[in-house]
Amino acid sequence: MRKILCYALALFLLIVVDNNFAEASYCNYGNAVFFGNGMFNEQSSADSSLRRLKRMMITAGELPDEEWTFELSYNHNEGIYSLFEVYRQSMGDQAASFWRWLGGQELAPEWFQTATNEIAATYDVAEAIIDADLNRHVQRYQSLLLEGNRVLVVAHSQGNLYANAAYTNLALDSRMQMGAFGVVSVATPASRVAGGGPYFTLVNDIVIAAVDSLFPGTLDPNVANIPNFDDWTNHGFIKSYLNGNQTGPMIINSALSQANSLSWPTPQIGSGPISVTLTWGAERDVDLHVNEPDGSHVYYGNMWGSSGYLDYDDVTSYGPEHYYVVDCENLATGRYGVGVNYYSGNGPETAHVQVQAGDIIRDYSINLSAPEGSAGNSNAEPVASIEVIGDAENGYEFTVAGAGR
Repeated sequence: MRKILCYALALFLLIVVDNNFAEASYCNYGNAVFFGNGMFNEQSSADSSLRRLKRMMITAGELPDEEWTFELSYNHNEGIYSLFEVYRQSMGDQAASFWRWLGGQELAPEWFQTATNEIAATYDVAEAIIDADLNRHVQRYQSLLLEGNRVLVVAHSQGNLYANAAYTNLALDSRMQMGAFGVVSVATPASRVAGGGPYFTLVNDIVIAAVDSLFPGTLDPNVANIPNFDDWTNHGFIKSYLNGNQTGPMIINSALSQANSLSWPTPQIGSGPISVTLTWGAERDVDLHVNEPDGSHVYYGNMWGSSGYLDYDDVTSYGPEHYYVVDCENLATGRYGVGVNYYSGNGPETAHVQVQAGDIIRDYSINLSAPEGSAGNSNAEPVASIEVIGDAENGYEFTVAGAGR
């Protein structure tokens, strides 16, 4: 078991618009468990499901807090079922292409892009949100795997489509050690469980029965509970599945077994109280830039700063590029500025930046119209800022904000 280093100082969380302030803890976790929510789940409902899953797993497995973390892979209600139906009508069961198109790993044909935009507009969200959610999930899993963590996703309903998609996209990257990534499926509308993990679907789940009537390849129901009159759909993650006399123990025991059976990936990047990860698309090179509180400018031309280190620099498309502060002893207080420079390519590109500061994790995307070359090194496009106060003895407080906030 990996050695654990942890500062635990959680006092309160305050969220105002895009500014996120927290008395944060930093932990070098070994096992990361995610809950992937289904359709029509508000953030508060998904958070409740995550808390229940966490409590049940910790109790059943007697898990040490310092070695396990639980996070939410939230997906918005943006009509992915409808998009999948459009795809199936056009392409049949060639699902691998669907997930690659959705995750931006391959250029989607015009008809698919049109359908994506129409469905997104119907659900009154930004057109990019369909693959923005998936990209955020993939980027987080990718960072954790590269840091040497094991990752398990317990997915419910539509969350299984995202978990399968994430697995497909991660597996395209030869650096990913997929034996460290597992999925446990609950009430799945999919025809498979990525990685061959277990699934649990109630025989009287009317939501999945409806999906199966549209997509006959949906995995067959395989378990029954004592009737539950609190949930007429027999589909709710807590009411019908975690509270089920059969499914509850099955899900928890399978999640624990699956997590503990995952292999430990070889660490390829570092982790610390601050970590910043940049990914992008097929254009050749986008660079990550971090300006530290004392004025140190960390980028490919100066990879070591006073506090942190650019330990992963990619020049062959997609990324990641990765910066981290080595440990709390090296953490300087003040402002860290995060930016990107589109160094080389042949057309517009989109940069995705994930910032982790203590317990805060935030995602930002920025559209880049044209490459700037080395001329952009001294004037990187601002993406986010991180404010740090406190000290190693008494703990640190972090504020994360998007550029311009």
